[in-house]
Amino acid sequence: MDPTQLLKGVLDLAVLAVLRDEDGYGYDILRRLRASGLEDVGDASVYGTLRRLFNGGLLNSYVVPSDEGPHRKYYALNEAGRAELQRSGKVWHGFASIMEDLLRERGKA
Repeated sequence: MDPTQLLKGVLDLAVLAVLRDEDGYGYDILRRLRASGLEDVGDASVYGTLRRLFNGGLLNSYVVPSDEGPHRKYYALNEAGRAELQRSGKVWHGFASIMEDLLRERGKA
């Protein structure tokens, strides 16, 4: 099974989860996703996901000046994003539970 295909289906949820407790800028979010175990996530995928979630009204953004280079655009969950994280999290847990049941080895009758 190709993990990148699985990742495509859950990247929105993963980004929302990473932003649940702390705002972040693009590269920071990418680094946090990879540190959590999603090593195969691509830069372009994360930046595209951030744009899509922002345009969908699930994230707010703000700019923070940097002394060491260009200003950084930070993203933060808003109320709609928190609601989507909760809704999508429930869907994910239900799906994962079904897959666990299907994959669990059962004794043959």
